[in-house]
Amino acid sequence: MIRTDLLVVGSGVAGLYAALCATARGMSTTLLTKDKLADSNSWYAQGGLSAVGPDGIAAGDSVASHVADTLTAGARLNDEDAVATMCSTAWDHVQALLETGAVFDTEADGTLALGLEAAHNHPRILHAGGDATGKGLASALIAACRIQEADGKLEIREHAFVTALLTEANPEADEPAFRGTRVCGARVLDANGGTEEIGARAVLLATGGAGQLFAATTNPAGATGDGAALAYRAGAAVADAEFIQFHPTLVSPGGFMVSEAVRGEGAVLLNQYGERFMRRIHPAAELAPRDVVARAIHGVRAEGGTVHLDARAVEATRGPGFLARRFPSITAELARLGYDLATQLVPVTPAAHYWMGGILTNDTGATTLPGLYAAGEAACTGVHGANRLASNSLLEALVFAWRTVVNLPGDPWGIAPDGNLPESNATITLLDVPGPDMTPSSGAGTDMELTALQALAQRYLGVERTEQGLRAALAQLQSWSVQGTDRASHERANLRTVAMLVATAALRREASVGAHHRLDAPRAGAPTHGQSPRYAQRALGATTELNLRTKTLV
Repeated sequence: MIRTDLLVVGSGVAGLYAALCATARGMSTTLLTKDKLADSNSWYAQGGLSAVGPDGIAAGDSVASHVADTLTAGARLNDEDAVATMCSTAWDHVQALLETGAVFDTEADGTLALGLEAAHNHPRILHAGGDATGKGLASALIAACRIQEADGKLEIREHAFVTALLTEANPEADEPAFRGTRVCGARVLDANGGTEEIGARAVLLATGGAGQLFAATTNPAGATGDGAALAYRAGAAVADAEFIQFHPTLVSPGGFMVSEAVRGEGAVLLNQYGERFMRRIHPAAELAPRDVVARAIHGVRAEGGTVHLDARAVEATRGPGFLARRFPSITAELARLGYDLATQLVPVTPAAHYWMGGILTNDTGATTLPGLYAAGEAACTGVHGANRLASNSLLEALVFAWRTVVNLPGDPWGIAPDGNLPESNATITLLDVPGPDMTPSSGAGTDMELTALQALAQRYLGVERTEQGLRAALAQLQSWSVQGTDRASHERANLRTVAMLVATAALRREASVGAHHRLDAPRAGAPTHGQSPRYAQRALGATTELNLRTKTLV
């Protein structure tokens, strides 16, 4: 049944980069995307790409500092080995992007411009087009993929939505359900409602996040948690599901995200009294980690107040037109909404932005199911811990997409054949626990509407959570079912799966840490090194042999 060596699902930076790496190695490769190639979270990323290069080192930065900042932002619930791998190889991928045709912003002397963002101790953020880094990188990668397609080395299928992973049993194994099973392809729904099965030696899920679970999100419409839901239903483990990062500054009303790079340039947050309330909450004020800023804004709004982003002093200090030059896309979009960043206060609210959880992988992309790999936001490498450091997402996507492809085994039943993989991170205990039962608890269940799910998630799974609310959410989720076989129905089903994984993990983690904040445990604080476990959930009955050689599961 094999039709391709590697089937890549998703056209964000991770999927595009993986496809290019695979074709460069002579692998027959098929790239699927459920919309157009440019419809991805990566495309809309305003922030930058964090990397420590020669100029940063000369100015006092270091890879060790990047590692330290990543661990601090993640409440030290990160996989330190994965963090070290990502930070130490970052500049190699910057060079690769430049060779691919990507263009980064530069200073007047031609050196790459380095920006500062929240929770970074040094300027190390590369941008493209000021505030359109994702679009710039994705455009370069798409152009490179189209060249490979024209040369017959890459098959690209747009409007191809994966509805299920195909699995096959190992003929040499005589084990219970899921054990001795590998992923061997995918079932695909096309734009006309037709279905097709595509076989592959390896399937790489790079489907992005799940922001559409929430009513307020920075994510595009296609961010429906497809990869995690597909993997979970096939029997793979999903980890760190409780950790969802909320971006502090979604324009409200308006629904447009303003990058924290604006705060990096000096913009501040004001409450309804015109006070800079962040200064009494965190030493870094507006440049505190995102979870801190998001909770602070949520707190003001929960008490009936308002929060505004104020960049007027930045414009006054840097000169007329500075904000428009530095943030052209943001300036244009705000103007469309009736706001002028240079002269007006802009109302903001927190919104679902990035899922630190996802399909559990090792540092070469292998999941707990042979034949299945994951990269980008769909994956959980452990890099981000309890809270992602700003501008690490594009970097993680590049580093681990590349590592996945170059370590793919020749044997489709094997795992990454690298005998020198790092030892398990002894400071983290990863508990493998049964995941939630996805079947409705009352017969066929009530057909779930997307708006009802989003309202539930906004209320119970958002910036602040409680045991009572999480149990109410799970009860409601189990009373719902999703009917229909069209794409929208599959997406609703995927979001319901993700919601149950998030609620179950959030209920299990009783202490507040990072982006997971329990009002009924507000003083638990961040765990010290090694004191708090991470949780991996697998479907009931999933008993696959764990093949993650860089993790310790008990």
